[in-house]
Amino acid sequence: MALVDLATAKRHLRVLHSDDDAEIELYTSAAEDIVVEYLDRVVLPEGETLPADDDTAMHVKPSIVAAILLMLGDLYENREADREQKSDAVMPPSVRALLAPWRVWRLVPEETTA
Repeated sequence: MALVDLATAKRHLRVLHSDDDAEIELYTSAAEDIVVEYLDRVVLPEGETLPADDDTAMHVKPSIVAAILLMLGDLYENREADREQKSDAVMPPSVRALLAPWRVWRLVPEETTA
């Protein structure tokens, strides 16, 4: 799917060498997965055709790219588990704020009692 290319990811991380390219590509892919899963919709690069049978599918927006880059930065900088961390939040609040306008909020059907 590649919503963020390697060159953009490296610029964001301020990495000038190619030693970490494989890890950066892995973390970029993981960041994209986290963001798209949170949005609960198909997100495609500009120019790709949206599926006709999915009214929640969308093209990537600048705020989504920014969220992916912030998530990438977090994954790249925090490669080890932080034993001091008290929160079990999956993503930083700034990432959630960028994604909130685009997230699909689904209603859970209420249970009926007979």
